Amino acid sequence: MAATAKKLTANLKLPTALALPILMAATYFEHYYVWGMLFTYWALIAIRSGEAYLVEPIFRRENPILFWLISLMWLGFGMLYIVYDLMYRF
Repeated sequence: MAATAKKLTANLKLPTALALPILMAATYFEHYYVWGMLFTYWALIAIRSGEAYLVEPIFRRENPILFWLISLMWLGFGMLYIVYDLMYRF
């Protein structure tokens, strides 16, 4: 039993494990700007790494137009969720 628990926690990705309940709570309480922050984070990570995901990995060096369209879409969705949600609240 202890070995199984130890093995489970060794493979646990803490940021992802924390993000799941936070995103569920944010959705439940209708705080969609949290999703906007996640979309913005995804866009910035993609731009920095040169690799974006939609349905499959897209690499900037192999498909630059598709890469930038996906990255700008994530960034646009992020800003949209943040602005719309915060405008609604204030």
